[in-house]
Amino acid sequence: MKDEGSTGAQIRRLREQTGFAVKELAEGAGLDIDVVREIESGNQDFETEEVFAIAEFLGISPLAIFEPDSLLGRLPVAPRTNGGGGSCAKMRRLLTSLAELHHALSLKGHHALIPSAIGKAPRRESSSTWLNHADDLADWTVDQLGIANNGNIRLGDLAAAIEHYMGIDVMVEASGADAPLGASITDTEFPFILVNADQPTARALFTLAHELGHVLSQDGCLLNIDINLRGLTDGKRFANAFAAAFLMPESQIQEIIDIHERGAISLAHMLIEFGVSYESLIFRLHNLKVINAYGRDRLRSAGWPGLVHALGDADLSRTLLSTRGTKPERRPPGLLTNRCWRGMLVGHVSARPLAGLLDIDVDDLIDSIESVGSESMAVINGDYSSPLDSDETTRSVFDTDPVAA
Repeated sequence: MKDEGSTGAQIRRLREQTGFAVKELAEGAGLDIDVVREIESGNQDFETEEVFAIAEFLGISPLAIFEPDSLLGRLPVAPRTNGGGGSCAKMRRLLTSLAELHHALSLKGHHALIPSAIGKAPRRESSSTWLNHADDLADWTVDQLGIANNGNIRLGDLAAAIEHYMGIDVMVEASGADAPLGASITDTEFPFILVNADQPTARALFTLAHELGHVLSQDGCLLNIDINLRGLTDGKRFANAFAAAFLMPESQIQEIIDIHERGAISLAHMLIEFGVSYESLIFRLHNLKVINAYGRDRLRSAGWPGLVHALGDADLSRTLLSTRGTKPERRPPGLLTNRCWRGMLVGHVSARPLAGLLDIDVDDLIDSIESVGSESMAVINGDYSSPLDSDETTRSVFDTDPVAA
């Protein structure tokens, strides 16, 4: 393939971003060092396979090289991380493959929703601190989403609302206990949030809110991969402050205290209603000056077992214990999955990407689709209310396997 210089210049730019020398790139891609030098200078034709080998070594999509103005070209080669090494690279590969699917669907006319809500989110004023901005953005987001506090099912409801009202895809996927807690693409062409399902539900909920803070803040970092949520940068501190204010609004905390007064009952109601972890709640109460530093440390020392022990309400105790240690269910990205479904039905993409998103066998998916006849619409919308079945027919239903495929 003849290169006019742009492809070689893009390869050089990406290599320099990663910090690799030409020799390291050549060895890693299995190419001669002189070949790589000539490709980067634009003085030599190249084979497509050579560029694919370079892209694989750099951990990027080939489209980042061939189409530098695309989303995949805009994403940073070395994403901002907080450690993680190989686990971060694996999560990045997943995000890259999803962005490639988005790109392929867009080329065929199956475009992503325009996330207008992101553009309407309040921007940080020059005189405002990142902490004040986090509170302002959290208040705005609560108004936009209007999600009620519903404890252990709050994560699913919040993910659905983020997709519906904000046009931001949300995926909950088991990535491994040692993998990053979450990640996000903040580019408005394809905003995307990924939450690792291999963590307690309460932490996963906070991770979701943390990544939402990254997306809404539009701070210039197009890709975030968070191995943990420690506030080592202002961006991470902002995302944590946003998540805390969004998930645990000050007005609702005060309302619970007004009803139940200070003590174990109030703490239990906050945990149950907000769906957050004990640790997150205690830090939030301290940041709001509801408790002082001494109280924070004493409460952290007692921990949630101490709270359960102190409760005199058996129902509250059972509720707290029943949610402890649960993990979130897997959730495919609703917006991307719907686009993929529409693209597959008209032959623009194969069934394999959709099967991957749904986590089902591709042959089973194909068989189920092929079994759908042209009369399916009439079948689904049929009136089955009359005539009524006899009691004998109704009882016979229980003779069959209720969960058979």
